[in-house]
Amino acid sequence: MQNATDLSTRRPPAREACVLLLALTLPIAALSQNPAPANAPTSPSITTTSTLVIVPALVRDASGQLLHTLHASDFQLTDNGVAQHISLEDTEHQPLSVVVLLQTGGAAARQFPSYAKLGTMLSYMMGDVPHHIAMVSFDSQPEYLWDFTKNIADLEDGFAHPDSGDSGAAILDAVNKGIDLLRQQPPETRRILILVSQTHDDGSRARAEDIIRSLGENNITIECLTFFPEKAWLKDQFTKPLNENPLYQLGPNGPWLLHTINLSGPLSMAIKAMRTDTSATIATLSGGESLPFTSKAELEQQFTLLANHFASSYTLSFRPSSKQPGFHSLQLRIASQAGLQVSARSSYWASDPSATK
Repeated sequence: MQNATDLSTRRPPAREACVLLLALTLPIAALSQNPAPANAPTSPSITTTSTLVIVPALVRDASGQLLHTLHASDFQLTDNGVAQHISLEDTEHQPLSVVVLLQTGGAAARQFPSYAKLGTMLSYMMGDVPHHIAMVSFDSQPEYLWDFTKNIADLEDGFAHPDSGDSGAAILDAVNKGIDLLRQQPPETRRILILVSQTHDDGSRARAEDIIRSLGENNITIECLTFFPEKAWLKDQFTKPLNENPLYQLGPNGPWLLHTINLSGPLSMAIKAMRTDTSATIATLSGGESLPFTSKAELEQQFTLLANHFASSYTLSFRPSSKQPGFHSLQLRIASQAGLQVSARSSYWASDPSATK
């Protein structure tokens, strides 16, 4: 059984005994429990670099059935309105790096019975693909870390016997911690955050702008399972045609530029939506999904649905033609067939190379 590392800095009296026990397990000891295997698989894999953008996507027909027979030539992708050359990656056997973010504070206590079988659900989702998984529980801040393991059974105690948290639900802080854990993982792995929480953030110190940037820089997909039904999606902000700016001239004698895009609109909408409907927004931005549940049985059904979607998703990639740093809006559509519904990553963040010099 894998012990959890205490991530919190406060020490509530009601949890004193648990903290004393957990304090015996140092982060270094936790890391030593899971040495990297010497014979880890090397192919097939995607080498993720700062210039390669990964775009996960789901395609449904008019009846809602998933399609998984399309080719790269069937897709059209634009980055800030500019068409890109895309590739379709083979991810069937690509190793997975997964972090589960489990809310234990606020309204989560009533969901604890539903958490008990999460290990079994994760095993079904991972299948035979090489993987290693970590878990972070959180309330008004990230609380405990179960470090990366190849054996999902090491996390069972955290799922079956979660420690009740305070009244908070710091989703953005937890996501920030998950991103930090995943960015340290090998670049050839497919990086996934699974968030089990309420829909809206309560108590985070992390800024929405910083989360959008970190999420977009690290090619991470977030899948959300939420306590309450989602009623709003950010998707329309990125699937509708972008409004073009007026003609713009580069200096008094410079050329007039056509078809420039004002990105302050999509970025500000993303920030606003993240503050009011956190889980659905971060899922949409990353190319994942947000699925609601109200009971243990419904959580199991949604997890099965998520696993099926996970297996049926496309993984597209491209190297941006523009090196402009900052927020980039993506639009993906199917060129070869009409009437298909596409759910895909809607943004990424390009780093400024000069900032690292």
